[in-house]
Amino acid sequence: MATQIYRRPGRVSVCWVVAALIWGAGAWRGPSRARVDPTPRCRVRGSHAWLASRASPLDSTSVVDGSDVAFLCYSRPRARGRSVYDSLAPFGKAWRTGANEPTILELTTPAVVAGVSLPAGRYVILTVPQPTQWMVLFHTFTTPDSAADDVAHLFQTLHEVGRGVMIAETLPTVTEAFTVRAVADSGGDAFLLEWGTLRARMPVRFQR
Repeated sequence: MATQIYRRPGRVSVCWVVAALIWGAGAWRGPSRARVDPTPRCRVRGSHAWLASRASPLDSTSVVDGSDVAFLCYSRPRARGRSVYDSLAPFGKAWRTGANEPTILELTTPAVVAGVSLPAGRYVILTVPQPTQWMVLFHTFTTPDSAADDVAHLFQTLHEVGRGVMIAETLPTVTEAFTVRAVADSGGDAFLLEWGTLRARMPVRFQR
């Protein structure tokens, strides 16, 4: 497990890069870290080896601010010579924002994400890519676990609770595998969604 920590005065945001997560994942504790949220979140069935070796491996990333955590669990498809925004995540069409299991955002406290006010809880997110901005759709779901054997059935249980906008920009180099990074910079806490030639920014602002 590799850990990368982003810092700014008075705030800390952590990106956990996880090759494979199942129930019971533990917390990393480093010398420079006062607190790490210990709750297991990627609720996906399968062995570590299988999750790490499949074509779109499982991954996760977190924005952490004190006791507030926004956790994103997703899979990482690769372009493999295909045009990302022509065939894999076409412009103007809803995309599951990854592969395999639905992409899950979990909030430990209420937050405004991409302009949408959300209570604490777990959400399936879909995105609609465009060249200069992406729409992000947040959904609650009635299936109790994103590791449901019938993923198609889970999508049928979605209930949309809000739509937000993410600003997109062109990347200086092509990103082969879909990647989500957590950052804390002059623009605030955010998830950066990167694939192909584009990066979309999903701001996260915790509410107290």
